[in-house]
Amino acid sequence: MKALRRGGFGIAAAACITPTIACASPLVEVERAARSLSGGAVPALAGAAIVVALMGLVTGSILTSRRMAGSSLFNRLFVVVAVTAGFFSAVSSAIGYSLITAQESQDFFRNNVLPPAFGVFVFFLAVAIWVGGAELVRERDWFRGVRKGLLADLLFFVERAIKLFVVIPILALILFFVSTWTTVVGIGGVDAVRYTYTFELARLQSECDGITAYRQKDKLFLEDLKQSVRNVRRTADSERIGGTQSGAAGAGAVAAYYSRVALWLDELQKSVETMINGPDPSGVSPYTPEICSATIAKMKTDLAGDAFSNYDAWQRKFETEFNDFAGVLNQWRHDQRIVVYLDGQLDNFDVANPRPVRDVEGRLSDGQSRAINQYAEEVKSGLETLVRRQKLAKPPPPLKSAAELSPARGLNIFLSWFRKPQPVKEESVSRTAAVVAAEFVPGLSTITPRDAVLKNANIFSDVWALAIAWDYAAYILMLAYLFFPSAERAAGYKD
Repeated sequence: MKALRRGGFGIAAAACITPTIACASPLVEVERAARSLSGGAVPALAGAAIVVALMGLVTGSILTSRRMAGSSLFNRLFVVVAVTAGFFSAVSSAIGYSLITAQESQDFFRNNVLPPAFGVFVFFLAVAIWVGGAELVRERDWFRGVRKGLLADLLFFVERAIKLFVVIPILALILFFVSTWTTVVGIGGVDAVRYTYTFELARLQSECDGITAYRQKDKLFLEDLKQSVRNVRRTADSERIGGTQSGAAGAGAVAAYYSRVALWLDELQKSVETMINGPDPSGVSPYTPEICSATIAKMKTDLAGDAFSNYDAWQRKFETEFNDFAGVLNQWRHDQRIVVYLDGQLDNFDVANPRPVRDVEGRLSDGQSRAINQYAEEVKSGLETLVRRQKLAKPPPPLKSAAELSPARGLNIFLSWFRKPQPVKEESVSRTAAVVAAEFVPGLSTITPRDAVLKNANIFSDVWALAIAWDYAAYILMLAYLFFPSAERAAGYKD
């Protein structure tokens, strides 16, 4: 490492001499390059080299083994295929087993010992079934006393057929549950979970877009309120200058009342503006531009992160982020602060803006009193219309989650494949205030890797095909022993 740093320091320093290149400290550049190598290319090359070397050693050992001196090249390559398939199944099964049994706590035996031990078990089980099964098929067991001839050959053919089509498939069924299943989970389990969660993120994005669009109507309401304030002020000015309402110009009781109403509306408008522009109780504002895309983009980055080092921690982190934001959306959906505030202010309209009454000296004329009462009713009616319009604005109905669209989990997934879908009659429900208050954005439809690869088997059909090919290619080759017995022996050892 010291030599690497010294050599890299010289290279980086030489690069920094060029005036057109802006670079950081040479040591920083070297360390960055070292981290890049250690984090990507070197482990990949090392892993590939280990696999190639191991497979080369196994292949060479099988092809040159003295115990297979009388075996044909086909027979030897069959053993190579069976051993290689067992190796790949063992690795992928160990990964799948770790995903199935993983837990976030630091349990050494559960998280670090059991998965590779299970992989070793799968390897020897696959080799025992295929290599040992091929030996079982080749040897005569039931009709060894029959003299050589056509009858002996026919009986041996029947024996081989029973072994190949009854005994070996039973063993292969055991291998399916032990190896193929965990292989599929290991190869495609995390990707299948990501597929489901990507659908859920798209749903959350749509929910967020709809709810923020609904909350943007608060700003329209604020503009209407500001316009009401301007109208009242304009009316107060026209009354004071020309007496347009009462017929008596000047700063009289009518103009003073209009001014008080304008002042009250202005304070109302400022309170609503504070609710909209101030900090939201959820901690984030629905009026922030790009709030939906920014939040969902971060979740997508976390979803694409490393899930294999600690699957439970990865799952928990994403689920927490998703459900927290779904909770924020529900807060935005049911935020009625503006409506509740305005309802209370309307109830106190006459208290906040007391109308002047005729006193014993006749301070108000009938025209002034009528103008005050009429305008008070107009202002109050206009505000009630605004509030009623605000109440009638409803957020879009929540979208169904993946769990609601397809709730089957575990063994019920198999049963759902054979059930005929029942037609669902959509009943139109009037979205009253009570119905809207009971609506909530569903949280994350959590799913395990083993359920995800089953529910999305049509999407991950290539993973299933690959896992089956790994585990059962040897069986297809073994069928040659039934129909072409000469494939077993090398030249000079044939019957």
